[in-house]
Amino acid sequence: MSLSDKINKLCEQALEKEMVGGIVTLKKTADDSAMHCLITEQSELEGTDPLIPFFPGNVANFVKKLTRITPTTDKILVILRPCEMRAVVEMVKLAQIQNQNIIWLTFDCPGTIPRSDVRGEKIPDSHEFFSDAMNSDDKIRTICATCDYVRADTGDIGFLSFEQDAPFIAYTEQGKKFLNELGIEFIEKAVTDGLDKIIARRIENENKLYDKLNKQVKGIDNLVAAFAGCVNCHNCMTNCPICICRECFFESEAMDFAGDMFIELARRKKGLRAPTDLGVFHIGRMSHMTTSCVSCGACEEACPEKIIVGQIFKWVAANVQKVFDYSAGKKWEDELPLKTFCEEELEQVTGIE
Repeated sequence: MSLSDKINKLCEQALEKEMVGGIVTLKKTADDSAMHCLITEQSELEGTDPLIPFFPGNVANFVKKLTRITPTTDKILVILRPCEMRAVVEMVKLAQIQNQNIIWLTFDCPGTIPRSDVRGEKIPDSHEFFSDAMNSDDKIRTICATCDYVRADTGDIGFLSFEQDAPFIAYTEQGKKFLNELGIEFIEKAVTDGLDKIIARRIENENKLYDKLNKQVKGIDNLVAAFAGCVNCHNCMTNCPICICRECFFESEAMDFAGDMFIELARRKKGLRAPTDLGVFHIGRMSHMTTSCVSCGACEEACPEKIIVGQIFKWVAANVQKVFDYSAGKKWEDELPLKTFCEEELEQVTGIE
């Protein structure tokens, strides 16, 4: 039985026993694409593959839509990657997801292939891909190859696909109850043999990326050059699970000016490029959400110009979150930095009394 089959069998049993009203998982929609789907019937599980190495976007955005007005009456099983689980934790803290009646099942993630690499081709079989990805990061997205959070313990159930025999683990009482009712064996203490091997490699990749970005992107001139190809489509913002404003300042009337203002701006700057305000948009978005950035790379996948926006935001977020001693979405109990205040924190951050 393949790794995906083990999860799909759990899904079949949960639907058959009516323990859940629906399951959110990945389903192939064509040879070169897959999407998150809400499955409510066993027959609809045909073609689903939770481990398919394809990232159509962060599933936390879909769960936000499911729970925005009210949580579902029936329980929903959501199968997701660690970076997506991080987004869920942040969005619950930001009051964007209502966490009632949801069972979270996370799995050890080997990464995904860039969507552009499989366009017009066939997405690799998850079983073969998983085997290759355990030994090499060559084919996966850079954001994945530099990710050191490939296992999330913040869900209810974990699927330790990096470990021998790929056991399920129950992280919460809800997870234990769910697995017990299904009659599925599980462990309560994680093993890390396979995980440790992957993390060591990823940390090395991550350090190399940060060194590269520190040389190529640091400083206003380099940052401007990095975003020079931006066409102002705002795809990065639209696909980001952490960009949560119902009305974006950068798409509001505040960014509309009379013609004479553009003339004046052009005079001041000795020329005005179009589209305008690219720097303001990216730096504004960066300052707005990097404390909660979970480095899923949804922004980068959505960029039509292939700007490495996800890698840049990951690097900036790592530095910002380090200042606040915070890792976005990794712990339920950690409070959001911008919602807390310590009397001495300004001195601690600046070093100035």
